[in-house]
Amino acid sequence: MNTERQSTGAAGRHREGRRVRLCTLAAAAVLAAVAGGCASENATAPAATGTVTSTSTSTPTGTSASPDSAMRPGMRMPDTTQAAAPSASALMVCGPEIREDVVKILAPPHAPTTTTTWSDHLYTCTYHLPTGRLVLSVKESPDAASANTYFQAVRKQLGTTTPLTAAQGLGNPGYESKGGTVVVLKDGKTLRVDATAMSTASGPHRLSRADLAYEVASDILGCWSE
Repeated sequence: MNTERQSTGAAGRHREGRRVRLCTLAAAAVLAAVAGGCASENATAPAATGTVTSTSTSTPTGTSASPDSAMRPGMRMPDTTQAAAPSASALMVCGPEIREDVVKILAPPHAPTTTTTWSDHLYTCTYHLPTGRLVLSVKESPDAASANTYFQAVRKQLGTTTPLTAAQGLGNPGYESKGGTVVVLKDGKTLRVDATAMSTASGPHRLSRADLAYEVASDILGCWSE
């Protein structure tokens, strides 16, 4: 028996199976959003409840003029809206819909607690689970050029990555790392799902870190695409 050929064939079937799985997950996310499983990203975000422990580290700078500074004729007031708080779509990663999705995917023995931070236009929600930490973050950039610069900087930081197909990213550019991180850029927001601190086989379906990261990312994208 040619064991090398058998091993190569098994690896090929694994890659093909994962490709089909990722496309299926992407389609399922869209159907879930159409079915009304997610709140609109333009809606007012619900207040944190129960299991959420919020730790804000927001220290916006340069967003307002000094009380002693005078406004000259023709000057525009500085835009303070972006630094004041995360958008509703960013808050969604720690909202009830995504928390419910995480519970469905991983089936933990008890609801996970979360901690959040908001600093330098980066909203981060960390899910503390029995099998590790799942970190979701959204970087809100002021324009397309800044968003792309950040998106590419994260890619360089991660090292070797694989691009997501258009179907996998629901029409948005994205990439994933073997270690368990998925990054997608949509409408000036860079979504990052980091499952690198999770166990190697999570939940009842024994998901790899990479598959777990993609499944959660696709659920969020489904909400954002509603």
